[in-house]
Amino acid sequence: MMGIAYTYFVLVVIAVGLYWWAKHQTKASVGLTKFHLTGIQTEYPEINLEEQRVKGTITYQGVIYMSVYVNILKDTVQVEGSVKELEHITPHYMNEKDYIEEIKTMAAFYIENKIANPKKYLDEMLKT
Repeated sequence: MMGIAYTYFVLVVIAVGLYWWAKHQTKASVGLTKFHLTGIQTEYPEINLEEQRVKGTITYQGVIYMSVYVNILKDTVQVEGSVKELEHITPHYMNEKDYIEEIKTMAAFYIENKIANPKKYLDEMLKT
């Protein structure tokens, strides 16, 4: 009988030891994300709630590189200019189509929520 109890004890010690070893061998999936401001800005200088039209611009150092005109009623998008010149500083996950899609999405949000002044809206949201 003493032999069986001893065997169980050894098995439990081995199991606990293996559990501890496995737990400490597994690397935590901890990473570091580094955000870098590019200076590229998306702005919405014109929002016409009545006609459901929005103009979004992509600017860098005060220069407008691309303007996107979204008409929610007519479901149209017109693009003037390009951000191709900014590819050297554009985040790798953002291309021209992504900027256009971002402006379309925000235009729909502003019109749907009757937001004529995004800066004022954001300031109010940050106060709460």
